[in-house]
Amino acid sequence: MVRTPRRIRRTFRWIAPDRKTKWSCTIDGIDVHDFIRASFPMGLITEELVCDIELDNSGEDFTDRFKAGHIIIFKMDFSDGTTVQFEGEVEEIKSKINANGFIYSIKGSHYTAKLLDIMVTEEFTNAQISTIKTSLISDYIPDFTSTNVEENTTVINIKFVNKPLLDCLIDLDIQGDEDSYISNSKDLNSFKKNIKNNNNEAVVWNDSLFELKGLGTDRVEVRNKITVFGEAGGLPVIHTAKDSVSRTTFGTKEKVITDTSIINENQAQETADAENTRLKNPEAFGSATTLFMPQLNPGDSVYVISPPHNIHARFRLVKYVFKVPEESMEVFFSQERSIPKLFKDRIKKDLAQENIVNPFKMEFSFNFGSESGFVESKKDATSSNAVEIVEGNLRLITGNESGNMISIKKDTLDTVTSVSLQVRGETLDGVTYYVNADGTNNWQAISKDTEVVVDSDKQGKKLRLRIILTNEDTRIDSIALLYK
Repeated sequence: MVRTPRRIRRTFRWIAPDRKTKWSCTIDGIDVHDFIRASFPMGLITEELVCDIELDNSGEDFTDRFKAGHIIIFKMDFSDGTTVQFEGEVEEIKSKINANGFIYSIKGSHYTAKLLDIMVTEEFTNAQISTIKTSLISDYIPDFTSTNVEENTTVINIKFVNKPLLDCLIDLDIQGDEDSYISNSKDLNSFKKNIKNNNNEAVVWNDSLFELKGLGTDRVEVRNKITVFGEAGGLPVIHTAKDSVSRTTFGTKEKVITDTSIINENQAQETADAENTRLKNPEAFGSATTLFMPQLNPGDSVYVISPPHNIHARFRLVKYVFKVPEESMEVFFSQERSIPKLFKDRIKKDLAQENIVNPFKMEFSFNFGSESGFVESKKDATSSNAVEIVEGNLRLITGNESGNMISIKKDTLDTVTSVSLQVRGETLDGVTYYVNADGTNNWQAISKDTEVVVDSDKQGKKLRLRIILTNEDTRIDSIALLYK
């Protein structure tokens, strides 16, 4: 008798809790439960977490009572009502009149917003991602903790120059494929995406679910060609990451990242590769309106069960919003599609500072500059002659009529077919430039600030640059050989 092996399929059976909701809200220690209509958000550090509060001020109980910086605390659970679900500070206070009478309108920010106000300038070499995160918290915002940063042994090199601490942590999450949030006790929580299965809460049809709003995937969010622009020595650093499978499936969808704190090709490649991995496939997104769920945390994978929609699966939670006095909430899966208002000023600032020039739409760069000038390690010491690097400047050694700087070979991902050279320095008249991409001494003359198609017999995946100096007054502090 042939035995057919039985397949075991794990299931999730939801047992509804006894919902005896208790909640409270205090502002600067004053209980406002009986006067309030409000929403309190909680989410990952990528989300806008601003609470909106309206207080009935018909009796003028709250006039001039609160001010910016006062602590807002919202508590809720199904037992004694002592679990803090939101904590932050008052940011804005306005008085207004509507159909309900005199209203005191308050906006407050979760503690996460404090990370936007702190600028970071640091460089980390061969450091673990989790170590970088804990160091940033302890060094830049010591009243916060990092007790729940889980170990991530991925080693990276990264530099931050006058960058908001929040952005630094988001960059590290992208590099490490992680999620992070700030708890109501000001503790940084970081962990790998999609590993936090929450079995205590669920969005269930005919129980906790009121309304399901467009839960699914959308190719609009896919990006499979990521170009990263940085800056070294005042010239562009460029790297492009592409995913052929995603481009075949969804078509080419591009994203450009401009970040002047990226100062070399390795950093640009790491950023482009990480973003490409994150965005090359569509991610589930959507939202639902539900009853209160007190045991959620940002980044949790929560079951959504709705037989009419043929949905029985876990979805990653990025944000949730408690609403009172309705005692309902809205939960958001994956990233929100709109740009949060909280980040708009920062984004405008970044756009205003963009000054990286790439007129010929090159996809990669071979950079010879840094903050301290021309990089010695990019010069092939054996092949070069009669040139030296002094105080960050490439120059002709005194007493020579001419000198050659020949670079090391840069291995490229694709065959180099086109180049564009950008140079910074003094007395550049008379300097000549040559390139080849086959790793030989088969040189082709090129001019700076123009696009040059590489001759077919000089194309390849081993890029080299040659510079001939003939003037002792010439100083070159930075070069970027852009290519595609």
